[in-house]
Amino acid sequence: MQATKYIAILISIISFAFIQSCSYSDSEVGGKSETGTGGSMARFTIAGDKLFTVNREMLSTFDISSDESPVYKQTTYVGRNLETIFPMEDKLLLGSNSGMFIFDISKDGPPQQVSFYEHIISCDPVVSDGKYAYVTLSNVRVSCQRAENVLQIIDIEDIKNPTLVKQYPMEGPRGLAIRNDTLWVCDNGIKLFDVSDKMNINELLHFNNIAAYDVILDKNRALVVGETGFFQYITENDTLTKLSEIK
Repeated sequence: MQATKYIAILISIISFAFIQSCSYSDSEVGGKSETGTGGSMARFTIAGDKLFTVNREMLSTFDISSDESPVYKQTTYVGRNLETIFPMEDKLLLGSNSGMFIFDISKDGPPQQVSFYEHIISCDPVVSDGKYAYVTLSNVRVSCQRAENVLQIIDIEDIKNPTLVKQYPMEGPRGLAIRNDTLWVCDNGIKLFDVSDKMNINELLHFNNIAAYDVILDKNRALVVGETGFFQYITENDTLTKLSEIK
């Protein structure tokens, strides 16, 4: 029964990512025709006609220009216990338990590492608005118990030299999502922060009745991966209204 539940959740998330990959124009993704939308805890993403996946040490590339016959292209050794992958125009942000890698995917051939931002050993999901990266460090997992529970804001305007702007204490943060100047963080529920002033972010709302692991934003919807299933909410007037769930 549990296996069936998690397979259904996985299918829903994968389906959502592929549906979203067709919803962006060329101008929105820096010349790429398509970019997938996934959660900050995702281990795969779509950029243009490529699918990228990460496992513990490797970044793999697949050509998906043909819907019927995807082609494996190459695997790039990265190392450092990779955990998550997030697309940012023609870059990939890879979260590991020791830091954030930035890879360039603007050219054909293997992705090229541009920079690495190092932090203490922790579990590390990451999202970006293009100028800043938002990283949660957490000790909620056994493998990350030496870590702090913090949100870090990193200036990545100089892509070769990521710089910490400021960090903020959290309770036990997991996944996160950014829309304009509002940051959603799964931290003892779901918290919304105004991050327009990076040096002084402000908590706007806290939905503490949702046991959230990760969140994906899509227009006025929030897709939440929780401890008990996969949930879809409508976001309006500072409220979350549940539309559907898979348990």
